[in-house]
Formats: sequence, C-alpha cells, structure tokens
Amino acid sequence: MNKWLVCLVAVILCPGFIALSAAQQDAVASSKIPAALPVSESLSECFVDLDTTQCSANSPSSLTLNWWSWSDETGSNWPDDDAKARAGELGLNVTQNSSVSNINQQNEGLPVIELTGNLYLISELEGYRIEMPVEMTPNYNLTDSTIMYIFLSKDTAIDVHGRQVANLIYEMKPEISFSNQANNTTSTTWILAESHLSAAGVDIDQHPYDWQVTFALFGGTEQDNNTRLLSLHQVRLETQTGSVEVDEFLVPILAIAFAIIIISTILGNMYKEEHGMPIITGYWHREKDNCLVVEFTTKKQKMEIKSCVAEVPWKMSSRFKSRFIEPNQSVQVEVKFKQLDTSDCRLNIRLEVEELGVWTQFLSIPSILSDE
Repeated sequence: MNKWLVCLVAVILCPGFIALSAAQQDAVASSKIPAALPVSESLSECFVDLDTTQCSANSPSSLTLNWWSWSDETGSNWPDDDAKARAGELGLNVTQNSSVSNINQQNEGLPVIELTGNLYLISELEGYRIEMPVEMTPNYNLTDSTIMYIFLSKDTAIDVHGRQVANLIYEMKPEISFSNQANNTTSTTWILAESHLSAAGVDIDQHPYDWQVTFALFGGTEQDNNTRLLSLHQVRLETQTGSVEVDEFLVPILAIAFAIIIISTILGNMYKEEHGMPIITGYWHREKDNCLVVEFTTKKQKMEIKSCVAEVPWKMSSRFKSRFIEPNQSVQVEVKFKQLDTSDCRLNIRLEVEELGVWTQFLSIPSILSDE
C-alpha cells in the first residue's frame, strides 16, 4: 500500500512543481508589475510627423508614448504597422507634416482594476518572447468593449538613418481574455511572441536597456458606459541575466525539497516496515485438540503481542495474555478454542513493534474440519 502512496504523492506534487517553474525555466530576467499609476496620470499617444517632431514630453501628470507611421516613406527600420492600426482605431488623420496627439484621461475614484503578476523575458529561437502570468480583478462591472492594451516601448529609439524618438512603441497587443465582472479574478498568461518582437525590430541582445511595458485598460463601467482610460500600469522590463528575483526560484525549490522530504519519509517507513514487521504464520496442532499454533518470527525490532481476538463464530477458551518477543526470534504461541467450526478461523492480532508503532494484523487459517 505504501508503494501506491509514494506514486500518489509523486503524481499529485510533480505537476505542481512543473507548473511553478514553467514560466521561469528559460527566463533570462523577470520584472514585477507595480501598482497602478495614480488616477491623476493621463496617457498621451503621439503620432510623430515625418521629421520626428514629437508632442510635449512626459510631465508629472502625463505619460507619453510615441508612434511612428512613416517607414514606407523613409526606409526606416522602425515598425509602423501597429501605428497605422492604432491611428485607425482612434479615428485620427495622421499626416506627414504635423504630429497628432491623443490624450486619454482617467476619472478620479477608486482603482478600476487590481492587476498583479510578473514579466518574464524568455529566450526563444534567435530572439526572446515576453510571458506575463497575471491576475486581474475588476472592482466594477466592465463593459463588453473593455480592452487591455499592452505596449512595448523604448526610452530612446534610433533608426538606421540616425533618427531619434523618445518612448517609441515597437509592439502593441490588445487583450480581452479576462472577466469583466466585478470581484471576479482572472488568472491568465499574456504573451508578446518572439516572432512579433523580431519582426518589429526588437533586438534585446544588441539593445538590452530602457525597454518599458505599459498596460492601458480602455473601456467603460456599468455606471459610466463611455469608453475611456480605466487603468494604467507601466513596468521597466528587466533584460539582464541574474535579474530574476530570488523568491521566484525559492518557491519551486522549497516545494521540491518538501516533496523529497515526504517521499524520503515514506520510503524510510517502508524500509523500516519491511525490515521490522514480523512474519506471522499458523497451523493446527497435530496432537492437541482445538489448538492452533501461531508462529511469530521477529526481524530487527522488538515486538509486543498486545492482544489476540478470534472472530465469531470462533471462541477462544481463555483470555490471551500479552508477551514480548526479542528481535530475530521465532516463538510459537498456542491458541485454544472452546470448539471447532467449519468456517475459516480468523484472528485479529494487535502488535506493537519498536519504532513502528501499533499494528493490527489479520491471520486466516482454514478450519481443520474442512479437510475431513
């Protein structure tokens, strides 16, 4: 039975350890999502013109992200597909001659959502992907049109022609895989795929510093159906080996150590049981009537026979007296019955084995009458 218990423990615990370490197994670095930016913060999305003239820079109450839409016209290696798509979503008429800004204000009040989790930079093929296991809980009922936008930007971007833009967005990904019901927590993993990042020109190896990930939730609440900026988080993306938090590895390591202790304990008990539990056999006395001989052979542990009880309809002729047996001994104990019965004789034998505790062993011997 203990062998099955070992297997059961392994089956239950091992998937948990795999799950604990799956997001971190190839992680180069990790970043923790901080608390949301204050509701006084706004998000300005600036579509720079052909000369990279930018909108006003970040102020204490405004986070500015810049879009570039002119790679086809200029031969730049900056991505522009997401910029064109985003301009279309916002209904903006972007022109080469002037920069256009879209400012998104948050409403004063309680945080609309609670967002927690980590960002893992994971090596894949010749680049990297970003995995984001998160938990998101709305504090209000959200409208069905609510979308979480994930923006990957660089503090200072320089293209092949030497153009320079601050806070340039390289990758955008909208997410709707979360519950919009109040107090309903969604646990999910969002991913910025390696193929998308490589296609957007994200080269972590060559340019490892100054990357940011912004989470911007747009939508409405049951109380206010107007689409607006609901929540804003920004994370500095760690990219260097060794920046994975120690406690992120500590949990799976402790879990594995705990499992090793459990399994080792079970295996140790199995070993003690195998080398400590006595061998019990029985046979009918050849000369004495109504007498069963029970033979106890001890192993490495001292043992006490605490009681021996016969199951009905068998009845013992006298009360059984407890006795001790030293290790590595073989002792025969005679058990006498008032009368024989045709059914099997079943004994419940209660033992206390040194270091193994109290056990009840069952011995079944065919009736001598069944041979007649």
